[in-house]
Amino acid sequence: MAKLLEYEAKRLLQAAGIATPSGKPAASVREALAIAEEIGYPVALKAQVPAGGRGKAGGIAFAGDARELAERAGALFGHTIQRHAVRSLLVERRLAIEAEHYLAVLSNPAARAPTVIFARKGGIDVEDTARDDAVSCDVDLTVGFRLHHALDLIRRAGISGRVLVALAQVAVRLFEVYRRNDCMLAEINPLAMTAQGPVAADARFDLDDDALFRHPDFTSEEAGDVGARTRTPLESIAARIDANDHRGSAHFIQIDPTGALAASEGRVSIGFDGVGTGVSLTTLDELVPLGFLPKNFCDTSGNPTASKLYRITRVILAQPDIEGYVFISCLSSQQLDNTARGIVKAFKEVFPGGQPNIPCVLCFRGAWDETALALFDEHGIADSPWVRLMGRDTTEREVASAFRDLHARWRSREIAA
Repeated sequence: MAKLLEYEAKRLLQAAGIATPSGKPAASVREALAIAEEIGYPVALKAQVPAGGRGKAGGIAFAGDARELAERAGALFGHTIQRHAVRSLLVERRLAIEAEHYLAVLSNPAARAPTVIFARKGGIDVEDTARDDAVSCDVDLTVGFRLHHALDLIRRAGISGRVLVALAQVAVRLFEVYRRNDCMLAEINPLAMTAQGPVAADARFDLDDDALFRHPDFTSEEAGDVGARTRTPLESIAARIDANDHRGSAHFIQIDPTGALAASEGRVSIGFDGVGTGVSLTTLDELVPLGFLPKNFCDTSGNPTASKLYRITRVILAQPDIEGYVFISCLSSQQLDNTARGIVKAFKEVFPGGQPNIPCVLCFRGAWDETALALFDEHGIADSPWVRLMGRDTTEREVASAFRDLHARWRSREIAA
């Protein structure tokens, strides 16, 4: 899933009529000072990272004047929170909060429906403080989440009167935001009660990756498939390849971006691409025991175009310190001659004369596989001593063994040189 930064989430809330503190994101101390002058002091300075627990991690500060702001914003910009470097701050007018609640809509696989959760106590450590007073309801999507549903939910938390109606209206609007933006999670914590009414003091939104093409305005590039860390530069480049071309996939993740894992285990880092997740995992199961650890996982399936293969192969080969490249296809109907054309073009641009200086094993099995193999002969790439071409009768174990032998020969020559 893609995690929106707080200021992005609050833009969605504002568009739905949910109040948020006045403020803007800043990319420097100078910008933060200008925003504070515009909205007035005191202000809150909030690190914009796709991670929870910012308050405990020192990611939130307050300033009553320009001197305090410059000092505290400067410290935040040099901060790292859960491995995320702070590159922007949300500068907001500090709220006078009378009470803090919790409100969220999340996708609930167990119920096969969205679930709305409200807790009378929100804020820091909500998992502990709200454990006894949280209430929830599953939403029937054929009916929706109406005002009377929200009133009933929040009334069960022990709230009544005008506050009840105001909070119920926020809950209905939050559900609309959740649905409209393909969210997996839409969370307001705390939902602050002020003299002016409920205000979303903080917000967290997780969006379905598969729906991001419908939301091109979002700038956040955090995705669940890379875990808690930020995408690497190469992962971001690869994501744009898929985002702009939906003809087949080029799913690229760096398993060991720095090569530290391979080094710690005494293994050799290599680049990897497979057509089909099953054959990819099977091939990795054969390569790892032989001493190799792919720096990346890449699946180029669904019949992608030659241009897409060209771009993703350039990304794979751009990884530093790889000692080889393995490509293998499954036995599918994918048009492998287009796949080969993309790889050939990348080789001819990356390596002088298209002749790799690292061991490369390429195995084409399936539709147009003979045409694909012939392209490497036609362009002279097959003449390289460090290229091994394999065809439809090859097993994953044979591919791994062929790469091991080629790498050993290449390595002995490198040592001798």
